Amino acid sequence: MSESKAPSPVEKELIEKFGNIYESYGLRRLQGLIVGLLLTKSEPVSLDDMVEILDRSKGPISISVRRLDDMDYVRKVEGPNNRRNYYESHPNIFFNNFKFNMQTVRENRSIAERFLTRIDTEGDETEKTKRSLEHMEAFYDLMESFFEDFAERWWEVKQEQLAEESNQEAVTPR
Repeated sequence: MSESKAPSPVEKELIEKFGNIYESYGLRRLQGLIVGLLLTKSEPVSLDDMVEILDRSKGPISISVRRLDDMDYVRKVEGPNNRRNYYESHPNIFFNNFKFNMQTVRENRSIAERFLTRIDTEGDETEKTKRSLEHMEAFYDLMESFFEDFAERWWEVKQEQLAEESNQEAVTPR
């Protein structure tokens, strides 16, 4: 690995923070480290470079990268050496993470709905359960509407950013 590929101290700290965040969400810490690494690199990174930079074994890195690819957090791309697999962060990584969180909200709302239809309202514990499920359903229903509003607004903002980038590229001499 060339020296230019080594992360700076700030980038190393960012990579570690991503590992910690992913672990706190119940995902693999290594997945967060990979995402953090790819977010710091302007060029695609090979699995071998990930092994060297992250000081991890190739097997777990390969498994984690495949899982991240399935989640649309990273994507496989062409690299300088055709015999290697190269990856970069997905251009929509943050929105794809948002969709992952949205799926959890929908699943929680669905659980509340399903159990509300099954509950028998006899007894004190059942009444408490029913109130809890009604609260859960209302909370996640509202959360889902916020997510939908946010998703619409995000695409508007993203289009504005893309237009600004196009305008800047058009006026920047090459």
